[in-house]
Amino acid sequence: MKKFTVLFSLMAVLTVNTSEAVTIIYDSGNTYSIAPYVPGRVDSEVVRVAPNQNSAAFQLPIETPSMRPGRVTLTPMSLRYLQQPLFLVGSGPVSQTWLEDKKQALIEINAVGLLIEANDMVDVETMLSIAGDLRLVPASAQGFAEKLGLTYYPILLSKDGWEQ
Repeated sequence: MKKFTVLFSLMAVLTVNTSEAVTIIYDSGNTYSIAPYVPGRVDSEVVRVAPNQNSAAFQLPIETPSMRPGRVTLTPMSLRYLQQPLFLVGSGPVSQTWLEDKKQALIEINAVGLLIEANDMVDVETMLSIAGDLRLVPASAQGFAEKLGLTYYPILLSKDGWEQ
């Protein structure tokens, strides 16, 4: 009888509905939802789109009006909420060269990228091709670029600030 009670209790625990709300244990106040910056749900894997395939993951053109190609100076700043390094690139020649030059270093630090400027699928495919094994997601960075005062790309953001 005791074995039956233990088995029944175990089955009851395993069949409990697990769709309860998330409990926040700590919020530093420095976190922002990514939802406004990523249209729809984007899986954590690299976005790969066949050239003639329509995708609901992003809309073209991709624009971040507050940012443009240019030189970035090393800016020390505490970005504690940034869980892993993040790089922002466009699809132009400056970003292409930067990504080619920095690719191995970005892989080594496990950086994730946002393609923040692209006019068409050719631009997206070109940058995804250069990125190779790096995760690169087409999405605007307008919201957090304004909050951080970012004006130029390509740029690498980490917990310690940003650099080019």
